[in-house]
Amino acid sequence: MKQMDFQQKDLERRPKIYPVFLPNLGCRTRCIYCNQSIMTGETLPDLKEIAQSLQNLTDVDEIGYYGGTFTGLKPELMEKLLSIRPDIPKRISTRPDVIDEHVVEILKRWNVKTVELGVESIDDEVLKNSKRNYTGADVLRAISLLKDRFEVIAHLMTGLPSDTRAKDLESVRILINTGVSLFRIHPTIVFKDTELEVLFKQGLYKPQTLDEAVNILAEMVIFIEGHNGKVIRLGYHIPQSQLKYVAAGPYHPSFGDMVRSRVVRMIVERFGVKEIAYSRRFTSWVKGYGNDKMSVSFLEISDEDGIFLDGTPFSDMLRRYSESIKY
Repeated sequence: MKQMDFQQKDLERRPKIYPVFLPNLGCRTRCIYCNQSIMTGETLPDLKEIAQSLQNLTDVDEIGYYGGTFTGLKPELMEKLLSIRPDIPKRISTRPDVIDEHVVEILKRWNVKTVELGVESIDDEVLKNSKRNYTGADVLRAISLLKDRFEVIAHLMTGLPSDTRAKDLESVRILINTGVSLFRIHPTIVFKDTELEVLFKQGLYKPQTLDEAVNILAEMVIFIEGHNGKVIRLGYHIPQSQLKYVAAGPYHPSFGDMVRSRVVRMIVERFGVKEIAYSRRFTSWVKGYGNDKMSVSFLEISDEDGIFLDGTPFSDMLRRYSESIKY
């Protein structure tokens, strides 16, 4: 069944990743919204400590280097980090403007499997005003170098300075058309001690409301997954100890479930759905965040796995909806 094909993506075991945080390491500029020590709650570890922590590592699928711009490091430092436990595949986070053929060769040589690419937007105005210091063309160039050699996960943000719904949807359309199929998306959060906080206090930047953020991310999910992509992360995880540093913005600890619930509601409203049949593990999507008050019949099922709207598999409804999204 098509429904099982779609839901199989959701059922696949997520890789066990051992994270190593390198806050701002390799970053050559400071983005307008960034304060890595606040956002990750981490400080830069000693490289010897990293090596020691990885030596006896067992039962993991990948080692992930997060928090900085990995390919912005000097090549010898990149290789030193990647050479630790060469038997375990690596994943790295980086930016489009520090990807070239030489970097790609290093990543392939040292068993890098996944590249999480901080795209944020394809729109040049948004990138400029966010001080990303690269262009949409740089993004596409980097993807062309990476996509046939690594699993590429595109990271996107909504609500950046000069951003709009149309620009967000255009970004996912372009990325899907380049062959990118995996995404992490979160709305812009205003952290203390950032340039964005200054603009916010001056009244020069207005963050998205929670409802605005949920709506646009729901549309992005519909478009991506209606075109056979997958959104593997929605919203920003902020350690409990760091929540005091959130100055403004649409943060919610269950943001992902809120978006998934909104997707279901939008489909119901668009197509006039009368009955939703669902397996128990999708209850939070189907009935959460006010959906239980919709004028539909709810039927929990046990003989099939997934969500069916008036008998139609959820994946088919996503495809139908994605084809009707207007910019």
